[in-house]
Amino acid sequence: MNIRRPLSAIIFLSAFFSAGASRAAELSVQLPSVIEARDGWFYLGEYADIEGDRETADSASMAVISHNGSFSREDVIDALAHTAAAGKSASLTMPDVVNVKPESGVASELRAMTAWKWRVEVNVIPGTWEELMKGFSDYSLPPKITPGARTIAVKLIDSDGRQFTKQIKVNWYQPVVYSPAPLAKNAPVDPASLQTRIGLTGMMTTIFSSPEQLAGAAARKPVGARAPIETGDVSQNSFIRAGSTVTMAVKVNGLGVEVKGIAMQRGGMGDIIKVKNLSSRKILRARVVGEGRVEISH
Repeated sequence: MNIRRPLSAIIFLSAFFSAGASRAAELSVQLPSVIEARDGWFYLGEYADIEGDRETADSASMAVISHNGSFSREDVIDALAHTAAAGKSASLTMPDVVNVKPESGVASELRAMTAWKWRVEVNVIPGTWEELMKGFSDYSLPPKITPGARTIAVKLIDSDGRQFTKQIKVNWYQPVVYSPAPLAKNAPVDPASLQTRIGLTGMMTTIFSSPEQLAGAAARKPVGARAPIETGDVSQNSFIRAGSTVTMAVKVNGLGVEVKGIAMQRGGMGDIIKVKNLSSRKILRARVVGEGRVEISH
């Protein structure tokens, strides 16, 4: 069954159900009937399987999906209309409505502990996190977790207070900035020439999540075409100067709060520096996330 109709006047949506028809589309997007996601919104590439030519698929992965417990096929169509998928034929495989369940408690806690803004996917083999927890009354995470850690040792606690250790696998999604063309050593980086897609990050890397973060940067070494640009790949003027006033993003009882602080060290994008909270006078460690802005690291 092939249905082809206008998509927001500039895209064509095709509901393909045969392999031959699916191959005819320039873009293929698949979504399950139920997902677990944070409140409010997410990028399509955090949950959808997307295939097609690189530029179109990358742009489609950055389509913003807003939801209030569910979203519809039309919501996805409208979101794709604001990407490079506009004007393309697309195979969209999904139910009329996708239900959005709250993310698992462990995923939510991991995001809160690390100030991670995007999807944290927790995998338990075999089964799911919910199935695992049926035999236990509580769990605890390590006191310090580095974003990008692929395995985490979780302590499971049963009703008698006994503890058992379980290794869970974690995927950390985020927007990934890259250059469509190779960057030569010492070449200036033009943010306008960069593109963004949803990808995974590793524990030992800090990847830029927005082209604007690379304003004024130059390549410290050659960077391959389409390779995620990491903080170690470029040099740039420090976004934070020692002694300057900074805005500190802090999680308090699960809510985001911004307070003023003083940088005790200089730092560029992604660097961990010491800052003093002007209210509490405590010196904390924070990650530089923009000009004059840091996020508290736990």
